[in-house]
Amino acid sequence: MFATYGKVLRLPGAFRFSAAGMLARLQIAMNGIGLVVLVSLTRDSYALAGGIAALYALSNAAVGPQISRLIDARGQRRIVRLQLAVNVPAVVGLILVIQLSTLTWPAFPLAVVAGATQPIIGSLVRARWSTKLRGTDELRTAFAWESLVDEAIFIVGPPLATVLALSLFPSAALVTASVATVIGTWWLLSQRSTEPVPSGRTGGLRGRSALLLPGVGGLALVFVFLGGIFGSMEVVTVAFTAEAGQPGAAGLALALYAVGSLITGLIFGAARIAMPIARQFLLWTILLAVVTAPMPFLPSVVLVGAGLFLAGSACSPALILGMSLVDRIVPPERLTEAISWTGSGLAVGIALSSPLAGVLVDADGSAGIGYVVTAGCAVAAALTALALHRTLTRAVRGGDEVVLATSGGPAADRSAG
Repeated sequence: MFATYGKVLRLPGAFRFSAAGMLARLQIAMNGIGLVVLVSLTRDSYALAGGIAALYALSNAAVGPQISRLIDARGQRRIVRLQLAVNVPAVVGLILVIQLSTLTWPAFPLAVVAGATQPIIGSLVRARWSTKLRGTDELRTAFAWESLVDEAIFIVGPPLATVLALSLFPSAALVTASVATVIGTWWLLSQRSTEPVPSGRTGGLRGRSALLLPGVGGLALVFVFLGGIFGSMEVVTVAFTAEAGQPGAAGLALALYAVGSLITGLIFGAARIAMPIARQFLLWTILLAVVTAPMPFLPSVVLVGAGLFLAGSACSPALILGMSLVDRIVPPERLTEAISWTGSGLAVGIALSSPLAGVLVDADGSAGIGYVVTAGCAVAAALTALALHRTLTRAVRGGDEVVLATSGGPAADRSAG
C-alpha cells in the first residue's frame, strides 16, 4: 500500500512541491484559531473574535476562486507573489490594530483583505499533481496524499496556534503562520519545472466562472455540506463533553475523527476500485449520511467518540473522490479555479454551521441536539450527490473524451478514477 504513495512522491519534483505546500498551508489551520485567541485575550470579547475570524474565512471563500482564475490564466508565480505582497501587510496591520490601539472598526476591513489574499495553497499543489498525472490512476493516490496532508495540518495547526499564543504572546500564532506561509510559498513558487503552464486566456477572465461548468457548482454545494459536518462537529463535541462532565475528552473525541479519516484515506488512496468514479462518490456520501445520522441520539462520550471515528472514516474518501471528480470534469486551464471552489465550499460550510450548531445547543439546553446540524449536513450532502449523479457521469464521460482526443492514442483505463 505504501509503495503506491512512494511511487507518486518519487516523481521528479513531486516530494519537494508537496513539502513546500504543507509548510505554506499551516496558515489555513492556524489563522482562524489564532485570530480568536488574539482578539479574545486583548479585547476580552468572543463575539468580536468570532466576527473577525468569520469575515476572514468568508472573504477567502468568496475571493479565492477569483484569484485562482487569474492564476490559471497568468501563472502561479506571477499572481501568488502579488497575493503575498498584500496578505502579509494586511495580517501585520490586523495584529497592530488589535494589540496596539483601542479602535475596533479597522480590524474588519483588514480581516477581509487578509482573508481575500491568503494563497489557496491546496489548489496550487493539486494543480501541479494534475499536470504530472492527469489521465492516470495515480492521480487519485496523489490527491489522497494531499488530503492526508490537510488532515495532518488540521490536527497539528490549532493546538500549535493555541500553545504559541498562550505561552509566548497573543499574536504568536499569526506571526508564526505568516512566516511559514511566506517561506513555504516562495519555496513552492521557486519550483518552476512543476508549475502548470498558464493558459494565457485573459479574455476568459471576463467569461463565466468555473463554478458554472457542468458539475462544478453541484460539487461545491456538496463540499458546503461536508464543511458543515466539520464546523458543527467541533462546536457540539466541546459542548457535549463539557455537559457530560468530561471537558478534557473533547480533544480525544475529535482526534478519533481525524484518526478514522487518516486511516481510511490512506487505504483508499492506494486502492484500485473497478467502479465509475461518480458512482463511488455517490456511495461514499450515502455511507457518510448513514453513519452520521445516529449522532444526535448517542447518549455517552464513548459512543460519541465511536460515532466520530466512523464519520471520519466515511468522510475522507468522499473528499478525495470529490477532488478527483473536479480534475476529471474540468479543462486543465480552469483546474486551479475549480478546485478553489470546493475549498470555498468547505470554508462556507464551516463558517455557517459552527454558529448554527451553537445557537441550537444554547436554545435547547442539551448539547447532543447540536449533532442534528452535523447529521443534517451529511444527509444533505448525500441527497445533493444523488441529484448530481447523472450530471457528473456525463461530465466525466465528456472529460475522458477530451483526454482521448488530445492524447493522440488510447486513453488509459480510468474507470476506477
